[in-house]
Amino acid sequence: MRKIQGQNFRLFVENAAVPESTNCSITINGNAEDISSKDSEGMYAQESILTRSWQATVESYKVDVAAIQSLIETFNAAQPVAVGWDQTLATAGTMNRNHANANFKRNGQAILNDLTFTFNDRATCTVSSQYQGTGGLE
Repeated sequence: MRKIQGQNFRLFVENAAVPESTNCSITINGNAEDISSKDSEGMYAQESILTRSWQATVESYKVDVAAIQSLIETFNAAQPVAVGWDQTLATAGTMNRNHANANFKRNGQAILNDLTFTFNDRATCTVSSQYQGTGGLE
């Protein structure tokens, strides 16, 4: 089994890799509920997934005036944007930002629901963005 390196797992927003990202995480939830009844066999709880949800978080050093303005406009619009993730390969293009079309590649629509800008003295500014999925994943 081949292992993926963290630098080759990238989050894509509007089909472009988030530039200068340092960390990203994906959370996929399946909310289960006990559906046991008198017809259930055995003593175990019978569960079924009732709802699914997902979210993606990315941290980046790409904080310039245009990036801040664009992110705030996206946040204020509260409209879904295309968000996805994929493996990238350093040999696939400049700056390790091209899709490799891995078997775990997924896309969906999400709303930017959380922004954190960090402006520390004598340090590169960072931004953390969280996207909440609004439907299923392709």
